[in-house]
Amino acid sequence: MWQHLMANLAAVALFVSGWNYVQPWLEGRSQRVRLLLFGCIMGWGALASMLLTVEIEPGVLVDLRTSLVATAGLFAGLPGALVAAAFPLGYRMAIGGQGLVGGVMGITIAVFAGVAAHRLIGRGSPLVVQVLLFAVGVGLSLLLPLAVLPHPAVSDIRLILPLIVLNIVATAVAGLVVLHTQLLAKERDLLRAALAQAPDFYYVKNTRSQFVAVNRAVATYNGYDHPVQMTGKTDFDLTDQARARILFGVEQRMLKSGEALSDFEEQVTDGQGSIRWFASSKTPLHDVDGNIIGLVGVTRDITAQKQLEQALLEAKNQLSFALSEMSDGLAMFDGEGTLVFCNERYRDFFPLTGDLRTPGTRLRDILEAVTVTGEQVGIPKGQEKKWIDSVLATLHVTGEQQIKLFDGRWLMLRTRPTQAGLALVVVSDITQIKSTEGELTTLSNQLAELANTDPLLGVGNRRAFDQALAKVADTDREVALLLIDVDSFKAYNDHYGHLAGDECLRRIADCLRQRTRTADFVARYGGEEFAIILPDTTAAGAVRVADNLRAAVREQALVHESSERKLVTISIGVATSGPGARRIPTELILRADEALYAAKAAGRDATKLAPGTDGAGLRIA
Repeated sequence: MWQHLMANLAAVALFVSGWNYVQPWLEGRSQRVRLLLFGCIMGWGALASMLLTVEIEPGVLVDLRTSLVATAGLFAGLPGALVAAAFPLGYRMAIGGQGLVGGVMGITIAVFAGVAAHRLIGRGSPLVVQVLLFAVGVGLSLLLPLAVLPHPAVSDIRLILPLIVLNIVATAVAGLVVLHTQLLAKERDLLRAALAQAPDFYYVKNTRSQFVAVNRAVATYNGYDHPVQMTGKTDFDLTDQARARILFGVEQRMLKSGEALSDFEEQVTDGQGSIRWFASSKTPLHDVDGNIIGLVGVTRDITAQKQLEQALLEAKNQLSFALSEMSDGLAMFDGEGTLVFCNERYRDFFPLTGDLRTPGTRLRDILEAVTVTGEQVGIPKGQEKKWIDSVLATLHVTGEQQIKLFDGRWLMLRTRPTQAGLALVVVSDITQIKSTEGELTTLSNQLAELANTDPLLGVGNRRAFDQALAKVADTDREVALLLIDVDSFKAYNDHYGHLAGDECLRRIADCLRQRTRTADFVARYGGEEFAIILPDTTAAGAVRVADNLRAAVREQALVHESSERKLVTISIGVATSGPGARRIPTELILRADEALYAAKAAGRDATKLAPGTDGAGLRIA
């Protein structure tokens, strides 16, 4: 008899284990299908127990059927309990006998006990203690059906007590195994939700570079409705052959060497013909024996960053933002603000509170530790509690936040709520981006300066000259304008060549810069023409400056065989405007130009003051 009862217990364990093994095939199925199949497996187990029954009296059967029926009710509610009870109940009624009433009563009591416990516990999973108490209750409930059996069948206490104990053990074993299976399924769901809702592209490949698993972002980008449709695909199925060969070669070399690939950038034309930039990081995966079995990768769309670089820096469109997704941290909080999942990288980001960031810890406790350790910079002194309350209030709201840590690093925290009431937090290190922002500002200023500089001579260009003259024209300051022309420069170019002509202009530009003040503005006005704006300068002072500049150019002793003086010389026209005058920049230029023509007509290497200009300067009403 005892061998049969132990076989009953083994049958119970076998069918409960069977439920554990079918879990992977039920992923993606509806809850109703899972509940009905769970009830069927428990019902089949109960039926198997009855096939190994012990008949202590004619028609009186002893087995462990009620343990599985009650377990079905505990975890699947009324639908699961009814399906599980249908199998043993039909079989018991078919064989009949004097123990029929007690057998039917036992199955009914098991259904009632399981469904009642399921409703008392609610939607969450039961605790281990609750499962054990439930098992005891199911075992003791056997006293009721035993009471209606014929007296000889229940007179031996040595049979009743072991039977109750075996039912308690069978129910406890079944309940604990199913509970463990549920917890594992929830952990898989959390990980799946974290990866599926992450904004970047996550994927796993085998050693043949075939996709084994991808998140929803990857599937959507490649035109698939569900991630599972990409299983077995390769890059040759998704992109052009040339790019696919490059990606395949890179991955195969990485798998052979065992070295990770970080921030591999590539430019891709999408289906709409738009150019997009992606940065990929990939790491080989090893089994327990250290053998490489595949790779895990993450790809981030960095098109926006690349467009920003190209717009501001032109020559720096290859700047990498090094935002490897493999360096991101993932954390999941439930509706009460309790950490239910996080990866190691998430804890590594926070060196002072990392040991506290483990599943089961409340976010409030973590934030209190942050304020005590000073891990995050910028928390208002004396308002720590208010800061903690504000963070908790926005935990389940979509948003982004940048924080600075005590060690100078910057982190980006992106929060995304899930439909299940959870909050996914993705943490990225943006320290390099913060540093790059400062560099971009500096380079932007340098580009602005280059846009106003003549690239050959290093002085201001015509655009910068027009801006400078318009600016000084709006002031009440006295100003003088010099227009300078290199004498017989065409003949110089024809005789010595354009390269020598460029060098001549550079020498003259250097001379003009060296012989003027810091406040004066020197610009290239045309091909061989220069212009100098002299603020706070009278007509007499401007003429002295012009004569000094002509003398300085002659001192350069630049040979010019095609000129009368056999040296390179310049002619200068001068126009001034007195303080307080309402000026028109073009009028000042015209008068200086007239003076320049007068200087050239006078035999070149001369300085001429604009007609009508006196010591007080030109006033234009």
